[in-house]
Amino acid sequence: MKPKFVPTAFVAITLAACQPVPTAISTEDRLAIEASSRLWVDTYNDNDWEALSNLFTPDAVMMPPNGPAVRGRAAIEEWERTNESGFRIAFDIAAIEGEGDTVYVHGRSCVFIPDGAGGYGVDVGKFLEVRERQSDGAWLIKADIFNSDLGVGADLLSACAFDTLQFQGG
Repeated sequence: MKPKFVPTAFVAITLAACQPVPTAISTEDRLAIEASSRLWVDTYNDNDWEALSNLFTPDAVMMPPNGPAVRGRAAIEEWERTNESGFRIAFDIAAIEGEGDTVYVHGRSCVFIPDGAGGYGVDVGKFLEVRERQSDGAWLIKADIFNSDLGVGADLLSACAFDTLQFQGG
């Protein structure tokens, strides 16, 4: 008597072999993702929270430190407005990896936090984004998580070691 799982396994393997193979991220895609990240930074630095929320998919999830996940564009806009107005940011992208219509972008960030005296303190941290290509070719953020390298209660730094934007507080 033949085992019953053999035909099922054969069908599963055959179906898996028929699936399209995702394509690697092209140079054109990589450049588009980098441009989208620059647009995100510029929009954040303008504190244009409505425009920033539109750089996320409608069902995106943002996972900020020390709080619950924030779901959807309207909630992301409100969270940013409530928690980060007046802030500025610089990114250092370490890698863009993925295939097909999904990529992972990770790197370091410097968040410039107003000190109340006209200056800024710097919180250095890291981020991970999942980006999805949309039907119009845009690479929007589907999931975003970020956090600080500084310990709880640590003083903010006076500068960002990798600030390629040469942010000068304005």
